[in-house]
Amino acid sequence: MPKLLRNVIVARVDPAMDAIHEYGARQPKECLSAMSFEFRSEEFTARHHVPSYAAWLKRCDMRPAYAWHRRVLQVLQRRTGASRWMLKSPVHLQSLATLLEVYPDARIAVTHRDPLRVLGSVTSLVANLRWVHSEKVDFAEIARYHADLYHASLDHLAALEERGWLPPERLHHGRYADFVANPLEAVRALYRAFALGLAPETESRMRAALAARPKDLHGEHRYAFEDLGLDRDTEVRRFARYRERFRVPGEV
Repeated sequence: MPKLLRNVIVARVDPAMDAIHEYGARQPKECLSAMSFEFRSEEFTARHHVPSYAAWLKRCDMRPAYAWHRRVLQVLQRRTGASRWMLKSPVHLQSLATLLEVYPDARIAVTHRDPLRVLGSVTSLVANLRWVHSEKVDFAEIARYHADLYHASLDHLAALEERGWLPPERLHHGRYADFVANPLEAVRALYRAFALGLAPETESRMRAALAARPKDLHGEHRYAFEDLGLDRDTEVRRFARYRERFRVPGEV
């Protein structure tokens, strides 16, 4: 089924999806889809509850998936020549070593947010994606899975940072709260960190895009940590190293 048609069907089956994660043929898309050609992608775990596949994905070699990822970019730029790609997906947290092996000159920007708040958001997103494909969705299981996943990956990120894994000119840390409060200034900070010029025309187009798509354009995405079936104190302790290392304020 063509992806555009599939996304139209998703919106019809679950109209709340547009408020959570809007899809469209002319909109940015997380680059994890490029890994799906190798069947090694969280795109599958997000949509379907298959514990054996999820367990395999956690331990499998992700190099073939990133090889496909690179090939997709090469196909997309075949007529334009070398390009600077700006890609986005939280799945890279689980495979940072492989990412840098395939893209040794990559520069990485990390946007930090209270993990407890993130768990509420991602659980809501995944649950809605699964409701499109199934009549039975275990909300608490989704929350536990992602709590374990992000505890491991964010702890690993903190450990890498303590060892100085990337030079400052290749790594930028931002905060979600700062981006929401002043998105253009957050983007300017990213450009400055990577010594990139931000052309006035580019900034003007960013302003226009923000004006055309105000927050909650398709309704409010409602979610709460209390709905996840997780113990707050336990999760606060588990994510303490990450929050302390990157000075991430609590939201829950």
